[in-house]
Amino acid sequence: MGQDTARAIELYRAGRRDEALALAEQALREAPGDSGALNLAGAILHGMGRLDEARERLERLVALDPLFMQARVNLAVVLQAKGARTEAAAHFRMVAVLKPEVPELQERLGSLLHVLGDYGGAARHLRHAVRLVPGDPDRRVMLAVSLISNGDHAEAAEILTGVLALHPGHADARSHLAAVRLSLGRPDLTEVMLSDAVSPDGAALAGEDADLLARARLYRRIAGDAGRPQMPDGLLVRAPFSVLSGYGDFAQHFVRSLMECGQSLRLVGLTGEESWRPSFADPILQAAVRRLGEPLRPRLALSVLTPPLVEPVPGVPTVNYTMFEGPRISPSFAACSRRHDLVIVPTDSSRLAWIAAGHPEDRIRVCPPGIAPNPADAGALPLPIAGPRGRGVMDYRVRVLNISDFVARKNLDGLLRVWLRATRAGDDAILILKVGKGGSALVGEMRRLVEQCMRATGRRLEEAAPIALLTDRYDEQAIAALYAMATHYFSLSHGEGWDLPITRAGCLGAGLIAPRHSAYTAYLNDEVAHLIPCTTGPALMPYSTDHYPAFHGLDWWHPDEDAAADILSRVIRDPEGERRDAARHLMDNFTWDAAARRLLDALDAVGGRVGGGARG
Repeated sequence: MGQDTARAIELYRAGRRDEALALAEQALREAPGDSGALNLAGAILHGMGRLDEARERLERLVALDPLFMQARVNLAVVLQAKGARTEAAAHFRMVAVLKPEVPELQERLGSLLHVLGDYGGAARHLRHAVRLVPGDPDRRVMLAVSLISNGDHAEAAEILTGVLALHPGHADARSHLAAVRLSLGRPDLTEVMLSDAVSPDGAALAGEDADLLARARLYRRIAGDAGRPQMPDGLLVRAPFSVLSGYGDFAQHFVRSLMECGQSLRLVGLTGEESWRPSFADPILQAAVRRLGEPLRPRLALSVLTPPLVEPVPGVPTVNYTMFEGPRISPSFAACSRRHDLVIVPTDSSRLAWIAAGHPEDRIRVCPPGIAPNPADAGALPLPIAGPRGRGVMDYRVRVLNISDFVARKNLDGLLRVWLRATRAGDDAILILKVGKGGSALVGEMRRLVEQCMRATGRRLEEAAPIALLTDRYDEQAIAALYAMATHYFSLSHGEGWDLPITRAGCLGAGLIAPRHSAYTAYLNDEVAHLIPCTTGPALMPYSTDHYPAFHGLDWWHPDEDAAADILSRVIRDPEGERRDAARHLMDNFTWDAAARRLLDALDAVGGRVGGGARG
């Protein structure tokens, strides 16, 4: 180490960062391979937010000295800050292998793998950290959280029980254990643990712990009702009724249709007692609505949730209506689903995804939901908004809509690439892209994604037909107005459990363009929609080697962008000649009445005949 480098390190330790960097850079001009100067410069540049320069210095150092472990750690930190998390994990992994005795490295790698969705890998390294420091309760809780995320609830419960035996006041351990016990169908243990607990300031339980305790007591009451012959028979339904989501929408429709079939129901929400109620004009059904909160003897507990959110009621068969967007479900979905008496999915694509993960074929059924016009769409008027070039959106002949959350599975990067490639500035067409549920952060994220897509295609926005990018929060009336604007709906998603937006647009007569995969093949065909061929491959984040966390280690579908661009350009050139109408096909073949009856048929296989209503 040269004198300049030694002096630079002293300045850095003294807090004189700028002087230290200047001296380190001077040392590198004289000796480009000075490892101490490269490492110090990389660390200082990272602290200054100059990540690209920090990465260059540290990658040069690691190439010169592959066994310089601190340099690898620093490089991993820089890569993680830049969003290159898979590359960062590779460097952390190498250091953890060469220095297995350092618990902080095992913990750091485990935590990063957890963020990446590799819960099995995370648990391995966090378990190692726990072995190195067995008395650290926080590391044990971190290990339990990764096990929970991977579906290993029983082992997580054992670890958390051990933490609380030695540290009774550990609030995180208590909360996680309470939730795990509900997932394992033991509300009695959750109630015992939480009923006498207080927060650190002496107040009663609040927030999630209060919800957990309320659900534990509710499930115990319901379990007691199941053994009372004087109670009316019926069906318990738990779902996110009051949450704006696909699961909530399905649950609301199923409840209405089941009640119209004469079923007695009791509703439970995501956090506890449910206040949402359907509305009916029929006075008999109005009376039934008033009884939704009353006790009954449940033959079944039907959840409409992702598998990890299901909480069994003791003594009551557990059925879950759920779905998945890829060719094979994740290990956590598989582990949770094995604890359920029956899984019901909307399409054969989801059924095959469960079977591919080893789920027993005799414990899964297919029940497509209904497809019906949204009440908000009746009489909805287009929004009076202008495109990016000042022309009113409704003045364009072809108005292509996509409504998506800002998640990698929706393949917005692919959709943008296809639009840039398939359209020209003079086309009489506009893309109406509604992204997310509102938030200023989306503007910057979308801007970066658009820039990446322009670089990938070699085409600027100005060279393509315009894009009206909408990121604000819209109420239901404004969303209906967006659908009223569309002549076409275009999805390039990597996979769908159902896709409510495209079916809603289809009911309104919009022309549909979608990939030939997953749920789309259940309700679309070549006569009513333009379908894009697909292949399968790794589920990666846009322009990254990182896996999409929810699909870590899994594949999804990759729509053929050449074929999609060809379809889109034909539609824009000749919208009438390329017109395909899915409205009648969707509404005639997927009624909610038929969906409710299929659901009841599937439930009959588990708990005998449900309720006492007429089935027809």
